[in-house]
Amino acid sequence: MTTSEPNESAPIERLTDKDIESLTWKEIGTMARFIARARSFIFPVLFGLGLVLVLMQPDPWRVWLFVGSGLSVSAIVVRDYFWLKSRSLLASDILYVLGVVVAFQAVLIAVTGGVESPFFVIFVPMGILPSLVIGRRRPWLLFALLPMSVVWFFTLGGVTGFLPRLTPDYWGGGAQFGPNGIYSLTRATVYTMAILLGGTVGLALRQALERSVRGAIATRQVLVQTMRERNRELLSLSGELAHELKNPLASIQGLSSLMLKKLPESTKEAEQMGVLIGEVKRMGITLDEFLNFSRPVTGLAVREVHPAALLADVCLIHEGIAHHQKVTLKVDPGDATPIQCDPRKVTQVLVNLLQNALEATPPGGRVLLSTAHLQDGSARITIEDSGAGLSSEIGNRLFSPGTTTKPEGTGLGLTIARAIAEQHGGTLTLTNRDGGGCRAELTLPSEPTDQPPRTNGESP
Repeated sequence: MTTSEPNESAPIERLTDKDIESLTWKEIGTMARFIARARSFIFPVLFGLGLVLVLMQPDPWRVWLFVGSGLSVSAIVVRDYFWLKSRSLLASDILYVLGVVVAFQAVLIAVTGGVESPFFVIFVPMGILPSLVIGRRRPWLLFALLPMSVVWFFTLGGVTGFLPRLTPDYWGGGAQFGPNGIYSLTRATVYTMAILLGGTVGLALRQALERSVRGAIATRQVLVQTMRERNRELLSLSGELAHELKNPLASIQGLSSLMLKKLPESTKEAEQMGVLIGEVKRMGITLDEFLNFSRPVTGLAVREVHPAALLADVCLIHEGIAHHQKVTLKVDPGDATPIQCDPRKVTQVLVNLLQNALEATPPGGRVLLSTAHLQDGSARITIEDSGAGLSSEIGNRLFSPGTTTKPEGTGLGLTIARAIAEQHGGTLTLTNRDGGGCRAELTLPSEPTDQPPRTNGESP
């Protein structure tokens, strides 16, 4: 037998750098998707403008190079439009999108003048956008080498004569390159500096955004921790008050019972005293449930037990109630194998679920209890009733403290039941079943995993 105590004062888990990066990406993801979608509209404009310029001097090599690359990129852009539309956008997707842009840009520069092409300026944004997406200096520099390499390839090729003369006649005949190509070298240097400067600004913006995200998360964690501590203090105080109220209630109930015995039967006074005793009992039950809810979940007393045996015991307890309500109880032992759990606590969960099922099932109905063995070694215990099922209004709030459909219910039973399930490392769900009624499924692992339960009203 082993006992484990949950650590309710454990600090909130801190987020890793990877978590921060993921949250930051969510902030810039909208902008990144806009960039990816905008390519589908900007590319036709650039392609149309480039085609007009190529046709103004239709050298065969210009036409074939531009049209061939343009058709290839068109197919890629159309494919990406639908591909990126149906999936989550990742940082690597943006690098791929911009990589295609750089490749087509290199072709556009080649057919419109090489080093003298006016389309060189489009490379400047290639320094800002990737740095915002990548957010790290070294990977961004590796990507920035691509547009900078294109700039210097055409510049040095034109200045040294390595490349043939690419400047079309409609640009005015072009310049005569040679040892004095200072303008081209200066312009290439300016473009390189602009790419690097834009990337530096982008990296600074990305780091500022990450710092903002870290600050917001740190503030939120402090507030959550403060709320948890305040919540524990209030629950501790309310638990003490509830405990102090139990003793006077016990005295009132005892004295009322004595007075009831002294009153003549079938009198109005006896009836009123009976109502008083009933209300005192109801208050006692409410205080007991509140005390169970407010006190920390105690440790597990674990031993091996068969889920079917637990169901049999719970059904035996409720046979009389089921017979009185004319509800049939049916147990299907299923194929579940023995598991390690706290049988007392699991029985408490099953009692709560079966009582709810019996109360929801009309006379002549049936409640089915069954077990099943799951592939991961877990056991699933199912309780199905033939009642009205869960309404859409209350379905999402079933496990919230205070939520109940019973006139005399406290709304704490399911909250405690879920906490016990999660303490074992399992789950508890309630859903509507096909054909009407409700299905409660309690899943327990083969051995408890010491999961901290969500108690005291914490949200999932």
